[in-house]
Amino acid sequence: MSTESTCTFNSTDCKGVIRQITNNIKIPITNKEIILVGMKLCQTHFNKFITNEVHNLKLNETCSHPKHDEYKSQSKNTNKKSKNLNLEKVPKRLISILNLDETAKICSLCRKRTDKDPDYNKLEEYNAPISKKENDDNILNIGNHTYSFRKDVLYSEEELKQFESDYQEIITQLTISNEISLSNKIKKMSSILYKNQRVLKQKTIYDPDEFEIMLEEADADLIGFFDELYKGTNPNTKSEKTNNNNKKKLVSLCYFLASINNKYINGIKADIGLYLETSGASASSIDTLANIGLSVSRRTVN
Repeated sequence: MSTESTCTFNSTDCKGVIRQITNNIKIPITNKEIILVGMKLCQTHFNKFITNEVHNLKLNETCSHPKHDEYKSQSKNTNKKSKNLNLEKVPKRLISILNLDETAKICSLCRKRTDKDPDYNKLEEYNAPISKKENDDNILNIGNHTYSFRKDVLYSEEELKQFESDYQEIITQLTISNEISLSNKIKKMSSILYKNQRVLKQKTIYDPDEFEIMLEEADADLIGFFDELYKGTNPNTKSEKTNNNNKKKLVSLCYFLASINNKYINGIKADIGLYLETSGASASSIDTLANIGLSVSRRTVN
């Protein structure tokens, strides 16, 4: 972390602690021309260019195998709901026949299908997985990990060492050891909304996309939090218009949850109370809604 308090971007959006970009921080490939080692970023810009971008790239990763769509259509699970692909670096023995870069990733389905596909396994350059001999030891130790070979097929020692290296790289990039609980996420969200209203004097945000970005840029632990709530509305069975309306309702729900955590987060309630008063609602009606937590009291509005 830098001892200076100035972000490289030095804009009105700058908020949070300043940290220096070092060689230990993995800069997303899409931002390598923007973010350089030695730069100093505030929390807002660090989340934007590092944390959020890594998250987005991970979500958008695709299998690089040239016949991925074909293999997927032939799979028995093709009609099941799609899940995140189990991607792995393309084995070195398949790089040349697939005409891929050594950094490319393919899914486990494509790796298995390639070894059975005559379009590939008949090629002169094709190298099959090494079959285990009867007298071979079926245990390989690399570092602190033990690998057991199964189904009479194993990879070369060099490939397994590459798997180990990839595994260690992933471990070093993990910043959160345990999943943050829902209650803690609500507390974190409440702290952010309290600061926005009471300290920064910001207006209530009603746009779902803007609200989601605001939370994720303020705290990396809240990345995916709003999406998680949205998935709970069962969006796949609803129209786009209904889903958009539900997102707006979720924004209101977040503010109400935060207000239960901290009564001073009352921006949305104040807006509702002001709307009711200007619409001619009676004092008793406003106070009734205030008693059930949907508005501020008539006295507060005045």
